[in-house]
Amino acid sequence: MVTLEKEVVRQQLLAKLDALTRRNSRDELIRDRCNDPMDQMQTRFEMDLTISVINNDFETRKAVQTALRLLDEDEYGICQDCGAEINPQRLEAIPWTTLCVYCQDEYDCSGVSHQSGDFVRAA
Repeated sequence: MVTLEKEVVRQQLLAKLDALTRRNSRDELIRDRCNDPMDQMQTRFEMDLTISVINNDFETRKAVQTALRLLDEDEYGICQDCGAEINPQRLEAIPWTTLCVYCQDEYDCSGVSHQSGDFVRAA
């Protein structure tokens, strides 16, 4: 990967990291207590959704940080599971991905964590 391409990818990753850092979904977890059962159900649904967003942001943030580290180590674009080159179109769509499409599919279908070190699910 040439230096100019690396810098473009680095800027994309840093922009994503910045956007994830600025968004604070935790404020949405603070809710007033209500007595109406329907309101309680709605509040519970909204809390579950907010927690899901927070978890997704956390995992994405870890993946972006891992991609930045891999970029610095000249291992960016190489599947962290099988060692194959990740399709450039996949990297363009999801710059923080650490798995090729085949390994990602295996990961998604297995339900078993393929995490080794700080390498995590990307998309």
